[in-house]
Amino acid sequence: MIHQRTIVRALTFFVAFVGVVMACARADDKARPGDGKEVTPVFAVRTLYAPGHFGNSYEVMGENEMREMLQEALFWGFNRYADWFDMEDCSDPFSAKREYQLGHALWERKKAHFLAAQKLGLACGLVITPNHVYVDQCRADWLATTNAKIFGQLICPSIPEARRVILRNYENLFADLAASGVRLSTLVAAPYDFGGCACEKCRPWILTFAKLSREIYEIGRKYHPELRMEMIGWWWQPEEHQLFATWCEEHAPGWVGQMYLHIPYGQTDVASVPLPQGCARSAFVHIGYADQAAPRDVYGHLGSVIAPARLEKTVRDLAGHGCQGVMAYSEGVFDDVNKAILAGLASGRYSSTDEALRAYAVRYLGASDDNAAEWVAWLKLWGRPFEVDVAAAEKTLEQLLPADWERNWRVVQWRYKCELLKYHHEVMREKEWNPKRVAAAEQFFATQEELQRKVWGIGPLRHIFARRFTPLPWYGSWAEFQKKQASAISDQQ
Repeated sequence: MIHQRTIVRALTFFVAFVGVVMACARADDKARPGDGKEVTPVFAVRTLYAPGHFGNSYEVMGENEMREMLQEALFWGFNRYADWFDMEDCSDPFSAKREYQLGHALWERKKAHFLAAQKLGLACGLVITPNHVYVDQCRADWLATTNAKIFGQLICPSIPEARRVILRNYENLFADLAASGVRLSTLVAAPYDFGGCACEKCRPWILTFAKLSREIYEIGRKYHPELRMEMIGWWWQPEEHQLFATWCEEHAPGWVGQMYLHIPYGQTDVASVPLPQGCARSAFVHIGYADQAAPRDVYGHLGSVIAPARLEKTVRDLAGHGCQGVMAYSEGVFDDVNKAILAGLASGRYSSTDEALRAYAVRYLGASDDNAAEWVAWLKLWGRPFEVDVAAAEKTLEQLLPADWERNWRVVQWRYKCELLKYHHEVMREKEWNPKRVAAAEQFFATQEELQRKVWGIGPLRHIFARRFTPLPWYGSWAEFQKKQASAISDQQ
């Protein structure tokens, strides 16, 4: 006879489990973003993908900061949250070591962020790039074969022992999330950046990736029974989509529920590529750059970004293409206004960028009925930042500033935007590294540092945020000039 206490425990677990499933379903079907206004969503799935890594905003945010950011994301219309445990520079936090290192700290923070999202009713997704591993697992005899497209801390999954390590890594993550109270709704896999192996045994990589992702997914279901599989199409080639779709039809029919297709820089729609049967066509939307693809204002190097025309057209084009969801790729708070535009339009809460920006200006920038339209016009200028008359923009901003603007980071970051573009133009006007040009460059970097440290609160930046990846056309020659100056000083000593 089954003990009564066992029955009670089972029923308690079942009720809790059903509650989580229903919460996830409500999150995906949410048609009342923000203040509960009844709307008809353009896309049922509206995911905020905010990977905390590289020293960006999400990596350094505390629990309260992240909760506030997620509350605002929910307000504008996002109904899912996704994060990626980027293992770069991290030792395995599940090893037997007693230390508390970077990997431990970052993983603990991610669990807290997932829990915050879950409590708000956002469905949670874990993004993975399967063969990206911890730095202490990069044994010389396990290393993946890399090329221009394949890079990172990668090991080859065609080596049996290396594959076992990969699978163990994800079992540890799934188990620890479950033990911490996080209930994953989706597992979202990407084959590249970071990821891949170009060795003979792994070719074609997209199929090795598919098989490895399938194994990881099955492990995930042991701890998160309602887990759904999705894919990010970042950098996939058309022939890879065909190979993947064919493989799924034969080996895993109905496995992949959603494909967030890649939108190249400057474009606003996804390609018509084959998808597995039952897989919803969705889009991976980069919200970290302005309207222009070139010259490029991206990742906050030149301050906050806004893409008023590009994002509105993207939503319109994707809806016309039959897309059912969007995943907003965000690398920090510098794209705050783009979050509002994309989620506001995708959720159906606003019918145009102008409507969303007006609401944004009233909610955050101290706009009134008298000057909200001016705020909208001013913000839209920065969709094409290199064409802005900075002096005129600064003058208009001074007239729009609310009384308490110095305490409002969303306003302050736009003042820094004006300054950064001003110094950028001063550098561009000079052709040689004379004292005037050097002074302008130094002012640019000093202003950038103030914005990063005093406004965004970020510290040491890595990878895409490093100066070597800056979109500034004059950075290369500035770096060379600095080397020559340092060499000249050394020779004199």
